[in-house]
Amino acid sequence: MTEKMKSTIIWTVVVAGVIGMVALLAIFGNSGSGGVGHLTRELSVSEHLEGNFGAPLQLVEYSDFQCPACGDTYPLIKRLVQDLPDELVFAYRHFPLRQIHSNANRAAEAAEAAGKQGKFWEMHDMLFNTQEQWSTMDDPSDFFVKLANSIGLEENKFVNDLNSADVADKVDNDYNEATALELQGTPSFYLNGEYLETPGTYDGFKSLLEQHLSTL
Repeated sequence: MTEKMKSTIIWTVVVAGVIGMVALLAIFGNSGSGGVGHLTRELSVSEHLEGNFGAPLQLVEYSDFQCPACGDTYPLIKRLVQDLPDELVFAYRHFPLRQIHSNANRAAEAAEAAGKQGKFWEMHDMLFNTQEQWSTMDDPSDFFVKLANSIGLEENKFVNDLNSADVADKVDNDYNEATALELQGTPSFYLNGEYLETPGTYDGFKSLLEQHLSTL
């Protein structure tokens, strides 16, 4: 092999390496935030809230009822709301990952239909607690009706609301908002309008909130 050929091979390897690094940076460079920005929609008393609406800490979650990680996180959030009653308000917004979770959108509609009778949070909890049961069903609608009955909802109204355009539009609006924010997965959190890297534990989450509170 001539020196010229060796030089050509070396430069080819170097260029390929540089291109590879650029590609990796393009793919993973924003993996922590997913390209998300500042929230544009402020909290409203008309959305699904837990905690003190006037609290200094506003935590917003974009979530998917079929997402296992969301199911693991929801008890932590409930505990945080209980332990920080004056400091924290929590808002739940829908981001069903329709491409990979075939029943997530229907579950979101079930929660909204329950909300029409003042029991969004009861259905929210039931959906997460029974996630493994309905996630693999071809059509979980009948199962959701059973859940509605178990929390004391009027069945005919629930079914009508479940299939209504109003409920579908509410889920779509949240979904479109999450898409516009370029969220890459669930759960995705915002704290006082800024994207929040989610801690994996209750203690980590509470510590982060308390640190933020100390700066206000």
